[in-house]
Amino acid sequence: MKIRLLGAAALSASLVTLGLIVASNPSAAAPTKSLTFAYDFPGPDFEVIPIVVGQHEGFFKAAGLNVKLVFPPNTSSTSLMLATGAANVGLVTTTDMGIAVDKKVPILSIANYSMTNNWAIFAKPGVALTAKNLRAELLGKRIFSYGDTWTQAMLPFVLKRAGLRVSQVKIITNGSANDLTYLLDGKVDISTNTTNYEIPGFQGSKVKGKLSEILGSAVGAPNIPIWDYAATKSYAASNPTTLKAFMSAIAKATKWAVAHPTQAATLFDKAYPASGYSDAFSLSGWKLTIPFLTNAQGRYFAETNAQWATLSAALKSIGQISKVPAPSSYFTNKFLPAS
Repeated sequence: MKIRLLGAAALSASLVTLGLIVASNPSAAAPTKSLTFAYDFPGPDFEVIPIVVGQHEGFFKAAGLNVKLVFPPNTSSTSLMLATGAANVGLVTTTDMGIAVDKKVPILSIANYSMTNNWAIFAKPGVALTAKNLRAELLGKRIFSYGDTWTQAMLPFVLKRAGLRVSQVKIITNGSANDLTYLLDGKVDISTNTTNYEIPGFQGSKVKGKLSEILGSAVGAPNIPIWDYAATKSYAASNPTTLKAFMSAIAKATKWAVAHPTQAATLFDKAYPASGYSDAFSLSGWKLTIPFLTNAQGRYFAETNAQWATLSAALKSIGQISKVPAPSSYFTNKFLPAS
């Protein structure tokens, strides 16, 4: 399961003191330019597959890069690792970006990782969860939240579509629990997560049936990207050739992993045998991630003014940021490969 996002309070506190404990998967090659890539979670999972493929299949080496993969000490630290120079490029969420920019952390999104919103709400197998009867199905129910900014931004849209106020449901918040375990154990009636993590988790639970699910974007939540690649503005200004080389290699690695999902998942499992995830979970999760990597035109990575304007307005509406800046404050597409 992974909705592991940055909270405003955690960011403000971590800006004062940041202790970095990272693990790396060293590359065997030593090309001309070293680049440190920070993941968005303290340990590896299948969303890091493009980096693993880039290392193993030689896409980074061919681009003249030696990419080292590191992991933050906690889920609040990737943006800070970039800001302090502990990493050059990182995977962050778009809500991370929104809050970081609001807190004057000088980071910049250089590409979308995913292109659409696959955050969803889930119920046990056999329990109705439909757009048509959403009010009745959510009224008075216990809804799990990790307390993350993504869920805080998305859930109000769903409740609004259902014609409900927050006081008419019970939000169960636990940042260290497992939402699926809570759901299957009956501690909550509704769980919240992204489909590429929740569904493989349910498959591994061996519970019979199929989770009831409905995408947030089908019931009022904005259909915008969740994850992106980011760097600091100063690093981007000083290293444009490096970032172009990185994005070119990532594009090739991502497309290779999309074309060869089984081999890509196997490479991840071999690189991180102690990840705690089964081969089946990694393969299922990666296959479920693939449809969200391209936009309606079939293009990878490209960002838009509209996605950032929509997100920042949502964050402002729930008090997560103090003002809505120009979309250009968040991103650039100038490092993307031509196709």
